[in-house]
Amino acid sequence: MKNLPKLSFFLAQGLLVLGTTTTGGPPKCSADNCYRALFPCPSPSAVSVAAAFCATMTASGTTATNYPTRATNACGSTPDRYISACKCGPTCSSTTTTATATACPSATPSNGGLVYGDFECPSPSPPWTVQILDPSFSLSTTTSNSFTGNRSLRASLTGPSTCSGVCTNARIISPPLPITPNTNYKLTLATFFPNNANGGTGSTGFIGVQINGRAGLTIDANDSPSRERWRFTQSPWRSLASETTAEIRIEWIGPPSFLDTVTFAPVSAYSGSTPPPLGILPGGELENGLGSWTQQVPDPGATAGVVTLPLPGQVNPDYRFGSHAWRAVSPQKPNPANQEFLVSARLVSPTVSVIPGRKYLISFSTYFDAFGIGFVGLMVNNLALYTRDPGDAGQGGVGWWGPNTVYWTAPENVSSAQLKFEAVMAEAGTMGVDAVVMVEVNPAAVTA
Repeated sequence: MKNLPKLSFFLAQGLLVLGTTTTGGPPKCSADNCYRALFPCPSPSAVSVAAAFCATMTASGTTATNYPTRATNACGSTPDRYISACKCGPTCSSTTTTATATACPSATPSNGGLVYGDFECPSPSPPWTVQILDPSFSLSTTTSNSFTGNRSLRASLTGPSTCSGVCTNARIISPPLPITPNTNYKLTLATFFPNNANGGTGSTGFIGVQINGRAGLTIDANDSPSRERWRFTQSPWRSLASETTAEIRIEWIGPPSFLDTVTFAPVSAYSGSTPPPLGILPGGELENGLGSWTQQVPDPGATAGVVTLPLPGQVNPDYRFGSHAWRAVSPQKPNPANQEFLVSARLVSPTVSVIPGRKYLISFSTYFDAFGIGFVGLMVNNLALYTRDPGDAGQGGVGWWGPNTVYWTAPENVSSAQLKFEAVMAEAGTMGVDAVVMVEVNPAAVTA
């Protein structure tokens, strides 16, 4: 329930900057907060609108009735401050310029991805358009903290915020991305929220994502896991029958933070045996069946395989990555004598190359249709690493696909890895695994 107010606000998007009225001085050029709010150089469209507004001003201010809403908090609602700012005029170009991928060779999506979002190029990173709506807010790339690669996008306050209440401080906008109607896509991103400037952890807002104007993902500063560590998110999205392009907007509503590892691709790009848009593990979406994956079903009373989604009884049928997932079913209470160390079925990944000493993220979704039926275990190179059961807080309950985030460091002299997801079943029931991603992360990234 804690997410409803912020999501409702984000859906509304009636983002007016509200505040107290501030009276201004005589009509002379004063490059103050009002001027910076009226002419935010990182937002060329806003500068253009401000220039048009200033063209309507007269010395007496009699025509100044259409004040740009983004500036009212800093300028108030009387004409003098606007006249003063307009006398300065814009000192930056009102022409929108968006860097292309050729400006930085690394700024190219790979293996079926549609947008580059690893922010490895100097700010502003192509191909995103940057809009600063609060002149005290800054977006820039940094090498001080990253999830993948060496850089991330840092959102920070450079001075007292001109935003009063809840409002959008800044956003980045992707170019129109070619998509196929009625098709499943996946968005990934990594976020990091530092503690508040006073050392506290009270929520100061969230990062929100819109795709084609539809808001569906918000990440609060105090969502789990806690602050001062990176969080990785996979989010499903499906195009409508009329949609042939997609525009992604990522917005900051309040908190300083870091953003990295943004990808957007059809789920089918994570299927088959070809390299995926993100990471090193092919076929983790299982859209074409097992593909290069294999399975083992040591319990003759159980069944397993790739099936069509949603699963019967799934509480959130629209929340799924693609149209297929791996499922293990025990129609009755398993006989331990027929199981292999209580394992009824397992899903086995292809072997992938890794670098000794490097840290890797393993992200995936799990499903359970009832409590008390057992757990899903993850092994890497036949060594147990992680378990998830339906009662875990991160699972979100039964009849629900829950996210899992695990980190593994390749031991010395280990240059390959194989994942095994084991359905350890104690009662009759259904378990599922889907959306498996494995990607190398920055060794210095704080993840736990």
